[in-house]
Amino acid sequence: MTSAHFTHDPSSVRRARAFVAGTLGDASQDQRDRAVLITSELATNAIIHADSAFTVTATTADGEIHIAVTDTGGAIPQPRRPERTDAHGRGLLITSGLADRWGIETASGSTTVWFSLRRTPDLEPDDPPGPALPVP
Repeated sequence: MTSAHFTHDPSSVRRARAFVAGTLGDASQDQRDRAVLITSELATNAIIHADSAFTVTATTADGEIHIAVTDTGGAIPQPRRPERTDAHGRGLLITSGLADRWGIETASGSTTVWFSLRRTPDLEPDDPPGPALPVP
């Protein structure tokens, strides 16, 4: 498990993405891309909606990548149904769509949104997705 704390500043989102990408060096490109995108959404939520600094914790164990973003805003995030023209409101929808599992935990004065991705091997571009089947 490794953690990093980020200040309440929009530039922290970029640093949080780099932190997660750096901790997942042995993950597949797909897993790294999904983890970085979801982390970006959750870090942005911490800054915009919780008006808070935040901590990102990354753990890889038991065939899973587990990332948690904790802020001190104290509110329980709610998924939204944004209109097509809305500039915000898709972070938890993106999380739900890309993560294998996700959830929200609250403690005294803090909120943690976490997600997990199952570890899968990274296929090379020329690797077939499975055994070739004979054509009858």
